Amino acid sequence: MNTDINRVMRALCTAAVCSVLLASGATAREKENPLSNARQVKTDVAGLNAPARILVDVWGIPHIYAGNEHDLFFLQGFNAARDRLWQIDLWRKRGLGLLARDFGPAYAEQDKALRLFLYRGDMNAEWASYGPKAKTYAEAFVAGINAYVADVRDGKRPLPIEFRIAGTRPDPWTADDVVRIRSHGLTRNIASEVKRSLVACAAGLEADRFRVKLEPAWTTKVPDGLDL
Repeated sequence: MNTDINRVMRALCTAAVCSVLLASGATAREKENPLSNARQVKTDVAGLNAPARILVDVWGIPHIYAGNEHDLFFLQGFNAARDRLWQIDLWRKRGLGLLARDFGPAYAEQDKALRLFLYRGDMNAEWASYGPKAKTYAEAFVAGINAYVADVRDGKRPLPIEFRIAGTRPDPWTADDVVRIRSHGLTRNIASEVKRSLVACAAGLEADRFRVKLEPAWTTKVPDGLDL
């Protein structure tokens, strides 16, 4: 049954506050070697090319040990899903415009808008622009996520409480999802874009070079037809 996401988030915040209050009396133990009492995460899943493991130290920080690059990135994805499956699943659904399916028609317009930002260019050229092994690494990372998702969907691992509250289930990923979703980064530099516009109005775009250095190098210009 679809549930309004705001009610879900209120329930999750309440659960988080309770967890903090219950844990507030505990004192972190100081260890010379945080791995001395580390616990090993169960990683007996299909997809690894060789034995590998994840050790979680006393601070909750995972340490991945693998004999090859594929297994390293596979376990990185597996651990991301183990640590925060609800978060990354929600991010993916938001980026691909799939929220209405889980949370009802109130999110249809948001889904429609977000789908407009999806990358629709040449995927081979796009992957190549990230480096020779980018797609290989992303495929291994996503395979790790999907291995954990498959275990959850098959009942081999517990369904996180957030999904149970929302009445939803996690979905499998594709490597292209990582590249096609562009909406998550649109607001990261919005303040800088506004400041650039103000500088351009006051002194021209050339003056903005003294405010901030663009990396990678880029020559900005006023779009045709825009009156500043």
